[in-house]
Amino acid sequence: MKTKRALYLILLLTVLGLGAHSCFQDLDQNPPFDYPEEPPKPPISEDGQLFHMAFEDNFRDASSNKELTVIGTPGFSEGKVNRAYSGATNSYLTFRLSDMPAQLGSAITVGFWYKVNANPDRAGIVVVSPPSEGAPANAQNNRTSGFRIFREDVGGKQRIKANVGNGTADSWLDGAEKADIDPAIAPWKYITLVITTGKALFYIDGEEVASTDLSAISWAGCDILSIGSGEPRFNEWGHLSDNSLIDELRIYNRALTAAQIKEIINHDSE
Repeated sequence: MKTKRALYLILLLTVLGLGAHSCFQDLDQNPPFDYPEEPPKPPISEDGQLFHMAFEDNFRDASSNKELTVIGTPGFSEGKVNRAYSGATNSYLTFRLSDMPAQLGSAITVGFWYKVNANPDRAGIVVVSPPSEGAPANAQNNRTSGFRIFREDVGGKQRIKANVGNGTADSWLDGAEKADIDPAIAPWKYITLVITTGKALFYIDGEEVASTDLSAISWAGCDILSIGSGEPRFNEWGHLSDNSLIDELRIYNRALTAAQIKEIINHDSE
């Protein structure tokens, strides 16, 4: 009986030893075991997308494959998604609206990541404005059409605002404290302007901070998009070049919902 038990014990130890040896071989096999990779996350929908600047290593619009006009010496820096536009004094980009794959209409969404630099204490960020006919080059401020996204100092914080023209007058989107960014912290924020017939809405990080009734946006006289400054069409109040960072700027010819905006935020934040 003792002999049988001894044989069973030897057999059991042999089996366990072979199994352990096999496991260690698996851990140290050559080539190593290839665990299945997670599938890449699906890209952001390009439905209705008219303009996209990723700011990786060039100033080219991905939707039209057209180069933007560069004024001054803007550069690149670490961004929210890889690299970003890095503003500089007296520097900005412009793009001809005629180079977009379709005309701007009554519905539009402008969205981008933004990391504020509070010096200077006010600046233009993304602007489409008509010229102020008869006014000096440094006093351009026609707000009856197009839109203007900009920032201003309010009590040491930077308040992000927007303004939209309907053809005869302008409407303001001022979220007061809800639209303030603390430059001492300067986190990345996702800024979104959504315009449709009857309404304009302004979002920060997917949360509505301001809205206004709007008959419809007018594009009369608008022919260029400015990025990183209010120049050359929105400069009378000192909203000039912006030293902040801008990333993943997209323009759609449709009004995105709050849920769709948050999908973009989540996609870029993963």
